[in-house]
Amino acid sequence: MLYDRTYMRRSFNPQLKCLTDFLILTLIVLFLFQSIFKFFGIDLSLLRLFGLSFESLTSGYIWTFFTYSFLHEGPIHLLFNLLGIHFISRNLELTLPRENYIFLYVSSVIVGSIIWLPFNLSGSFLIGTSAFVMASLTRFCLMRPDTPITFLLFFILPISLKPKHLLIAVFGLEIYGFIFSELTNASNIAHSAHLGGMFVGFFLSTSFGSTLVIPKFSFKPQKSKARNAKSVVTVSDYIIDREVSSDLEIQVDKILDKINEKGFGSLTEDEKSLLEKAKSLFNSKS
Repeated sequence: MLYDRTYMRRSFNPQLKCLTDFLILTLIVLFLFQSIFKFFGIDLSLLRLFGLSFESLTSGYIWTFFTYSFLHEGPIHLLFNLLGIHFISRNLELTLPRENYIFLYVSSVIVGSIIWLPFNLSGSFLIGTSAFVMASLTRFCLMRPDTPITFLLFFILPISLKPKHLLIAVFGLEIYGFIFSELTNASNIAHSAHLGGMFVGFFLSTSFGSTLVIPKFSFKPQKSKARNAKSVVTVSDYIIDREVSSDLEIQVDKILDKINEKGFGSLTEDEKSLLEKAKSLFNSKS
Protein backbone atom coordinates (compact mmCIF):
# COMPACT_ATOMS: atom_id res chain seq x y z
CA MET A 1 0.00 0.00 0.00
CA LEU A 2 1.08 3.57 -0.65
CA TYR A 3 0.98 4.64 3.00
CA ASP A 4 3.21 1.73 4.08
CA ARG A 5 6.16 2.81 1.95
CA THR A 6 8.92 4.99 3.36
CA TYR A 7 9.26 7.12 0.23
CA MET A 8 5.70 8.34 0.74
CA ARG A 9 6.46 9.80 4.17
CA ARG A 10 7.61 13.07 2.64
CA SER A 11 6.89 15.31 -0.32
CA PHE A 12 7.00 14.20 -3.96
CA ASN A 13 9.32 17.09 -4.82
CA PRO A 14 12.39 15.43 -6.46
CA GLN A 15 14.67 18.42 -5.95
CA LEU A 16 14.49 18.55 -2.15
CA LYS A 17 13.25 15.21 -0.88
CA CYS A 18 15.32 15.33 2.28
CA LEU A 19 16.65 18.55 3.75
CA THR A 20 18.83 16.59 6.17
CA ASP A 21 20.76 15.00 3.31
CA PHE A 22 21.13 18.41 1.69
CA LEU A 23 22.45 19.88 4.95
CA ILE A 24 24.93 17.04 5.49
CA LEU A 25 26.24 17.34 1.93
CA THR A 26 26.55 21.12 2.28
CA LEU A 27 28.52 20.85 5.52
CA ILE A 28 30.92 18.31 4.01
CA VAL A 29 31.53 20.37 0.86
CA LEU A 30 32.08 23.57 2.83
CA PHE A 31 34.46 21.77 5.19
CA LEU A 32 36.52 20.68 2.19
CA PHE A 33 36.73 24.28 1.02
CA GLN A 34 37.62 25.34 4.55
CA SER A 35 40.41 22.74 4.62
CA ILE A 36 41.80 24.09 1.35
CA PHE A 37 41.84 27.60 2.79
CA LYS A 38 43.61 26.26 5.87
CA PHE A 39 46.19 24.47 3.72
CA PHE A 40 47.12 27.76 2.10
CA GLY A 41 47.14 29.56 5.45
CA ILE A 42 44.21 31.87 4.76
CA ASP A 43 41.61 30.19 6.97
CA LEU A 44 41.69 33.09 9.44
CA SER A 45 40.27 35.38 6.75
CA LEU A 46 37.47 32.86 6.22
CA LEU A 47 36.74 32.76 9.94
CA ARG A 48 36.61 36.54 10.18
CA LEU A 49 34.22 36.72 7.25
CA PHE A 50 31.84 33.87 8.15
CA GLY A 51 32.62 32.79 11.73
CA LEU A 52 30.97 34.60 14.63
CA SER A 53 33.09 36.81 16.86
CA PHE A 54 32.81 40.20 18.50
CA GLU A 55 35.41 41.49 16.04
CA SER A 56 33.37 40.30 13.04
CA LEU A 57 30.22 41.98 14.34
CA THR A 58 32.00 45.28 14.98
CA SER A 59 33.15 45.09 11.36
CA GLY A 60 29.51 44.92 10.27
CA TYR A 61 29.39 41.20 9.43
CA ILE A 62 25.95 40.62 10.93
CA TRP A 63 25.39 37.56 8.72
CA THR A 64 27.86 35.68 10.90
CA PHE A 65 25.03 35.15 13.42
CA PHE A 66 23.94 32.46 10.94
CA THR A 67 26.86 31.57 8.67
CA TYR A 68 29.07 30.37 11.52
CA SER A 69 27.00 27.19 11.63
CA PHE A 70 28.43 26.03 8.29
CA LEU A 71 32.06 26.02 9.45
CA HIS A 72 33.84 23.46 11.65
CA GLU A 73 37.11 23.36 13.54
CA GLY A 74 38.24 19.95 12.29
CA PRO A 75 37.10 16.52 11.09
CA ILE A 76 36.18 15.29 14.61
CA HIS A 77 34.06 18.37 15.25
CA LEU A 78 32.33 17.87 11.90
CA LEU A 79 31.89 14.13 12.43
CA PHE A 80 30.08 14.47 15.75
CA ASN A 81 27.73 17.10 14.36
CA LEU A 82 27.03 15.00 11.26
CA LEU A 83 26.22 12.00 13.44
CA GLY A 84 23.80 14.08 15.47
CA ILE A 85 22.15 15.47 12.36
CA HIS A 86 21.92 12.02 10.75
CA PHE A 87 20.47 10.14 13.72
CA ILE A 88 18.45 12.86 15.43
CA SER A 89 17.57 15.64 12.99
CA ARG A 90 16.70 13.17 10.23
CA ASN A 91 14.07 11.49 12.40
CA LEU A 92 12.75 14.88 13.40
CA GLU A 93 12.36 15.91 9.76
CA LEU A 94 10.06 12.93 9.19
CA THR A 95 7.61 14.22 11.80
CA LEU A 96 7.75 18.01 11.28
CA PRO A 97 6.41 20.10 8.42
CA ARG A 98 9.23 21.32 6.22
CA GLU A 99 8.86 24.96 7.21
CA ASN A 100 9.00 24.02 10.92
CA TYR A 101 12.19 22.05 10.33
CA ILE A 102 13.82 24.98 8.54
CA PHE A 103 12.66 27.38 11.24
CA LEU A 104 14.16 25.11 13.90
CA TYR A 105 17.54 25.25 12.16
CA VAL A 106 17.57 29.01 11.59
CA SER A 107 16.25 29.98 15.02
CA SER A 108 18.49 27.55 16.94
CA VAL A 109 21.76 28.70 15.36
CA ILE A 110 20.84 32.38 15.73
CA VAL A 111 19.67 32.10 19.35
CA GLY A 112 22.69 29.91 20.16
CA SER A 113 25.04 32.57 18.79
CA ILE A 114 23.26 35.39 20.65
CA ILE A 115 23.57 33.55 23.97
CA TRP A 116 27.22 32.63 23.29
CA LEU A 117 28.40 36.12 22.40
CA PRO A 118 28.19 37.92 25.80
CA PHE A 119 30.40 35.26 27.41
CA ASN A 120 33.02 35.26 24.65
CA LEU A 121 34.11 38.80 23.83
CA SER A 122 37.85 38.12 23.99
CA GLY A 123 38.57 37.31 20.34
CA SER A 124 37.37 33.71 20.11
CA PHE A 125 35.28 32.44 17.19
CA LEU A 126 32.06 30.45 17.25
CA ILE A 127 31.69 27.82 14.51
CA GLY A 128 29.74 24.59 14.11
CA THR A 129 26.19 23.25 13.85
CA SER A 130 25.97 21.99 17.44
CA ALA A 131 23.19 24.43 18.42
CA PHE A 132 20.93 22.85 15.80
CA VAL A 133 21.86 19.34 16.93
CA MET A 134 20.95 20.23 20.52
CA ALA A 135 17.71 21.85 19.40
CA SER A 136 16.85 18.70 17.43
CA LEU A 137 17.65 16.49 20.41
CA THR A 138 15.46 18.58 22.72
CA ARG A 139 12.56 18.71 20.26
CA PHE A 140 12.79 14.98 19.61
CA CYS A 141 12.94 14.01 23.28
CA LEU A 142 10.00 16.24 24.22
CA MET A 143 7.87 14.81 21.41
CA ARG A 144 8.37 11.25 22.74
CA PRO A 145 9.41 11.68 26.38
CA ASP A 146 8.41 8.18 27.55
CA THR A 147 9.07 6.08 24.45
CA PRO A 148 12.23 4.00 25.14
CA ILE A 149 15.05 4.40 22.63
CA THR A 150 18.18 2.31 22.21
CA PHE A 151 21.56 3.73 21.26
CA LEU A 152 25.16 2.51 21.29
CA LEU A 153 27.28 3.98 24.06
CA PHE A 154 30.77 4.58 22.62
CA PHE A 155 29.33 2.87 19.50
CA ILE A 156 29.64 -0.48 21.29
CA LEU A 157 27.32 -0.89 24.30
CA PRO A 158 23.56 -0.89 23.58
CA ILE A 159 21.64 1.14 26.16
CA SER A 160 17.89 1.72 26.35
CA LEU A 161 16.38 4.67 28.19
CA LYS A 162 13.54 7.13 27.97
CA PRO A 163 14.20 10.29 25.93
CA LYS A 164 13.26 12.55 28.85
CA HIS A 165 16.01 11.00 30.98
CA LEU A 166 18.51 11.42 28.15
CA LEU A 167 17.52 15.07 27.79
CA ILE A 168 17.93 15.72 31.52
CA ALA A 169 21.40 14.14 31.48
CA VAL A 170 22.53 16.15 28.45
CA PHE A 171 21.16 19.37 29.93
CA GLY A 172 23.01 18.71 33.20
CA LEU A 173 26.28 18.10 31.34
CA GLU A 174 25.86 21.29 29.32
CA ILE A 175 25.18 23.35 32.44
CA TYR A 176 28.26 21.84 34.12
CA GLY A 177 30.39 22.47 31.04
CA PHE A 178 29.18 26.05 30.76
CA ILE A 179 29.98 26.90 34.38
CA PHE A 180 33.21 24.98 34.89
CA SER A 181 34.68 24.92 31.38
CA GLU A 182 33.45 27.77 29.22
CA LEU A 183 33.32 30.48 31.89
CA THR A 184 36.78 29.50 33.13
CA ASN A 185 38.20 29.20 29.59
CA ALA A 186 39.17 25.60 30.34
CA SER A 187 37.95 24.40 26.93
CA ASN A 188 36.83 25.77 23.58
CA ILE A 189 33.46 23.95 23.59
CA ALA A 190 30.59 26.42 23.16
CA HIS A 191 28.26 25.09 25.87
CA SER A 192 26.34 28.38 25.91
CA ALA A 193 25.46 27.97 22.22
CA HIS A 194 24.36 24.39 22.95
CA LEU A 195 22.10 25.67 25.73
CA GLY A 196 20.70 28.27 23.34
CA GLY A 197 19.80 25.53 20.88
CA MET A 198 18.19 23.49 23.66
CA PHE A 199 16.15 26.51 24.69
CA VAL A 200 14.79 26.87 21.15
CA GLY A 201 13.92 23.17 21.01
CA PHE A 202 12.14 23.46 24.36
CA PHE A 203 10.29 26.65 23.43
CA LEU A 204 9.00 25.23 20.14
CA SER A 205 7.76 22.17 22.04
CA THR A 206 5.57 24.25 24.35
CA SER A 207 1.97 25.12 23.64
CA PHE A 208 2.96 28.76 23.14
CA GLY A 209 5.73 27.86 20.72
CA SER A 210 3.40 25.66 18.70
CA THR A 211 1.10 28.65 18.06
CA LEU A 212 3.82 30.59 16.22
CA VAL A 213 2.89 31.41 12.65
CA ILE A 214 5.82 30.08 10.63
CA PRO A 215 5.95 31.20 6.98
CA LYS A 216 5.75 28.39 4.46
CA PHE A 217 8.70 27.85 2.15
CA SER A 218 7.71 26.94 -1.39
CA PHE A 219 10.27 25.17 -3.58
CA LYS A 220 7.91 24.58 -6.51
CA PRO A 221 7.58 26.81 -9.62
CA GLN A 222 4.49 28.99 -9.89
CA LYS A 223 1.51 27.32 -11.45
CA SER A 224 -1.13 28.91 -13.64
CA LYS A 225 -3.76 30.80 -11.70
CA ALA A 226 -6.51 29.29 -13.81
CA ARG A 227 -8.00 26.61 -11.57
CA ASN A 228 -11.03 24.45 -11.76
CA ALA A 229 -13.56 24.53 -8.98
CA LYS A 230 -12.43 22.26 -6.18
CA SER A 231 -14.23 20.57 -3.34
CA VAL A 232 -12.88 20.78 0.18
CA VAL A 233 -13.81 18.24 2.83
CA THR A 234 -13.06 19.20 6.43
CA VAL A 235 -12.13 16.32 8.75
CA SER A 236 -11.40 17.42 12.34
CA ASP A 237 -8.22 19.53 12.07
CA TYR A 238 -7.33 18.38 8.55
CA ILE A 239 -8.55 19.90 5.29
CA ILE A 240 -8.50 17.60 2.26
CA ASP A 241 -8.12 19.37 -1.05
CA ARG A 242 -9.47 17.22 -3.92
CA GLU A 243 -7.72 19.10 -6.70
CA VAL A 244 -5.32 16.88 -8.67
CA SER A 245 -2.42 19.29 -9.09
CA SER A 246 0.61 20.47 -7.16
CA ASP A 247 -1.67 20.78 -4.09
CA LEU A 248 -1.94 16.98 -4.02
CA GLU A 249 1.43 16.50 -2.37
CA ILE A 250 0.55 19.07 0.31
CA GLN A 251 -2.65 17.19 1.14
CA VAL A 252 -0.80 13.86 1.22
CA ASP A 253 1.73 15.34 3.66
CA LYS A 254 -1.14 16.39 5.93
CA ILE A 255 -2.64 12.91 5.81
CA LEU A 256 0.72 11.29 6.56
CA ASP A 257 1.17 13.64 9.52
CA LYS A 258 -2.27 12.54 10.73
CA ILE A 259 -1.25 8.87 10.41
CA ASN A 260 1.91 9.58 12.39
CA GLU A 261 -0.06 11.30 15.18
CA LYS A 262 -3.27 9.26 15.35
CA GLY A 263 -2.65 6.05 13.39
CA PHE A 264 -3.98 4.77 10.09
CA GLY A 265 -7.31 3.85 11.63
CA SER A 266 -8.14 7.54 12.09
CA LEU A 267 -8.34 8.13 8.32
CA THR A 268 -11.68 8.64 6.61
CA GLU A 269 -12.66 7.03 3.32
CA ASP A 270 -12.01 10.35 1.54
CA GLU A 271 -8.48 10.45 2.90
CA LYS A 272 -7.80 6.83 1.94
CA SER A 273 -9.09 7.40 -1.57
CA LEU A 274 -6.88 10.49 -1.88
CA LEU A 275 -3.86 8.39 -0.93
CA GLU A 276 -4.78 5.84 -3.58
CA LYS A 277 -5.15 8.63 -6.13
CA ALA A 278 -1.70 9.94 -5.17
CA LYS A 279 -0.29 6.42 -5.54
CA SER A 280 -1.62 6.19 -9.09
CA LEU A 281 -0.22 9.61 -9.95
CA PHE A 282 3.17 8.76 -8.41
CA ASN A 283 3.42 5.47 -10.31
CA SER A 284 2.52 7.15 -13.58
CA LYS A 285 5.41 9.61 -13.14
CA SER A 286 8.03 7.02 -12.17
